[in-house]
Amino acid sequence: MTHKEFKLVVKNEILEDAGYERKAVHYRVGDVVTVDEVTFDTLQSGAFIQRYTQEGTFAFNKYDFENEVAVTTITVEYSTRKLGQRKTKQQEQ
Repeated sequence: MTHKEFKLVVKNEILEDAGYERKAVHYRVGDVVTVDEVTFDTLQSGAFIQRYTQEGTFAFNKYDFENEVAVTTITVEYSTRKLGQRKTKQQEQ
């Protein structure tokens, strides 16, 4: 199984809207946000991403981040192996 993680560096503050007159800063300039491949593809297409928090919501698009993105490809493999145990007369009984 292989998947990719994309590390985006915040270029413009991303604000959280809790329905009050003032908006709180959710991500500051220089923060790193890690997203999956589906979210990255959505951002790359120019769409906004909206996320929900306990207090409200925040939204961002590709222009809130630096243009260069670090990509990590992770491969997970599952398998089984034998320890090489030999049967003894005691185990057979």
